[in-house]
Amino acid sequence: MNRTVRSNPLHRSRIAGNAVLFTLLSMVIGGIVVAVGVSQYQDADRAASVQSTVAEVNAIIGNTKQNFGQYSYAGMSTGIAVGSRVIPESLQTSETAARNKFGGTIELRERLPAGSGTAELVYPNVPRAICTSLINGTQGLAREILIGSSVVKAQNAQVNLAALNAGCSTAEAAEITWIIGRT
Repeated sequence: MNRTVRSNPLHRSRIAGNAVLFTLLSMVIGGIVVAVGVSQYQDADRAASVQSTVAEVNAIIGNTKQNFGQYSYAGMSTGIAVGSRVIPESLQTSETAARNKFGGTIELRERLPAGSGTAELVYPNVPRAICTSLINGTQGLAREILIGSSVVKAQNAQVNLAALNAGCSTAEAAEITWIIGRT
């Protein structure tokens, strides 16, 4: 009564087919998980870049108003701003110059005509991806805002959304100018 059990070849190929299918399905699910993770990382990285840049600009504007507002910004220059630490040391490249994290040379100067009681902070090379968020996060401290030569916030007015969209979407990088001072 010895019986030899023979396995069914059809049964073995079905098991092998199921294993291949399960492996492929696992790879697809793994790929989706990786793609979602990368996307979330990029979003978090962008948000961190926006927040740190907003904090930098707000600090520069706040420090400028606090330290030089009573003098109506007369004679204000990037060199004075760097020397007095109005521009954070982490952005300074020399005793008279500073550079933002996007490689643009930061300028802070009295706005002409002299005696206007205002200063302008110029922040070049701002990437398109954060331009709108940066302006939205800093517009409360500025009297006027320009992207290039286009006004996106007229003197003591609200931000013009159409101008903001046009200014932030026309080039890969923008030069943003905040006018600060007397209201």
